[in-house]
Amino acid sequence: MFSKIGLLLAVVLLQVTLSVAVRDYIGLPPGPYCASRYSGCCPGRQDDCSAPIIGTLCYCDDFCNRTRAEDCCPDFWSFCKNEPSPITQLSCHANGREYFSGTSYQDNCNKCTCTVNGPIAEFMCEQHVCLLDENMIDGINMDSRHLGWTGVNYTKFWGRKLEEGLNLRTGTLLPERSVMRMKPIRKIYDPNSLPKSFSTIDHFGNFIGSVVDQGWCGSSWAVSTVNVAADRLAILSKGRETVRLSAQNLLACNKRHQKGCRGGHLDVVWQYLRKNGVVDEKCYPYEASDRGCRIHRGDNLLTAQCNIPEKVLRTDLYSVGPAYRLHNDTDVMHELMVSGPVQATMKVYRDFFAYAGGIYKHSSHSGSHEYRYHSVKIVGWGEDTSSYPPVKYWTVANSWGREWGDDGYFRIVRGTNECDIESFMLAAWTRPADPIRDFDQ
Repeated sequence: MFSKIGLLLAVVLLQVTLSVAVRDYIGLPPGPYCASRYSGCCPGRQDDCSAPIIGTLCYCDDFCNRTRAEDCCPDFWSFCKNEPSPITQLSCHANGREYFSGTSYQDNCNKCTCTVNGPIAEFMCEQHVCLLDENMIDGINMDSRHLGWTGVNYTKFWGRKLEEGLNLRTGTLLPERSVMRMKPIRKIYDPNSLPKSFSTIDHFGNFIGSVVDQGWCGSSWAVSTVNVAADRLAILSKGRETVRLSAQNLLACNKRHQKGCRGGHLDVVWQYLRKNGVVDEKCYPYEASDRGCRIHRGDNLLTAQCNIPEKVLRTDLYSVGPAYRLHNDTDVMHELMVSGPVQATMKVYRDFFAYAGGIYKHSSHSGSHEYRYHSVKIVGWGEDTSSYPPVKYWTVANSWGREWGDDGYFRIVRGTNECDIESFMLAAWTRPADPIRDFDQ
């Protein structure tokens, strides 16, 4: 009795060993196994129709596939059946899931594909630098006391490559050197009369337009220009012309020396706005695309089939006078108080995309030295006295939607040219229409 039980246990152990060994055939070189047999493959069930493999046997008879496909030799299907093997190859595991050869999953902005390499299967992942990642955000927040600002993960940025964000969420090309060297206007005022803080939003109220989202199009050159122009038009017209101007009009029609969703020059776009003008946003809504222009040279609001304003005598498109450059931070402050928001250009690094609140300054947590230029709308300034010494800042409207930053706005260190934001600041006088007398009284 004992010998029979012992024999039975030995057979079971041998079967388990063979089963494990046979499973290990998967992913091995294809042979030859069956192809090395003198009699080749066998019909039906023939237990001696086998070939040696890693210390045991694999089978070349038809029966091997009726019970367990992995009993068959690795070259059974290709040699005996002249078909691709149906046997699932080695698999990879990630995030609690099994992935077979050729399948993939997304790891942030990188695609990872399960790849069989000889006897093993492993993930081969793309190596793109992602726009956001947990390490960068954690580093910013751990260092927030020193930095003065915090970071957060934004759904619309997660899974995007850094190059996508830099190219499609910014969009300003630096002007020629001759333009950069143009002399700023000189303003006459007493710098000591400037308050420690000021907000055009509080001061001018509804004349200041809300934050917009430029989408995945490098159009900050167009978006910031019309936003600054619209605010200043509302202020100069004393509210008679409170209208959103069409960034799409500039994006699609200002083609000369411009690159549409791949960027544009501020000096060129202000010149276009001065010579040609634009329609309003309702007439030509934003599409985040630089496809064909539908406003023709010489058009007015009537020929462009736009609505005619009720409070003013206007059929011409909305235009501006010559743009001018501001000399320094106090000139900008005076301009904000007197005439409204100002356009600025800044370097955008990777860490800026994670900004959640506080007073921004570029950090070492970016993990990349790459940057692009981006145009924004300065709407005020202030000082944070919670730290010593107090930190001076600009209040700025971005064009990444209201869910980003502080309701779409951010603060950035003032007076040190942080990220070059004080290097090229522009403004322009708008051209308000004459009022209709009944509305002006």
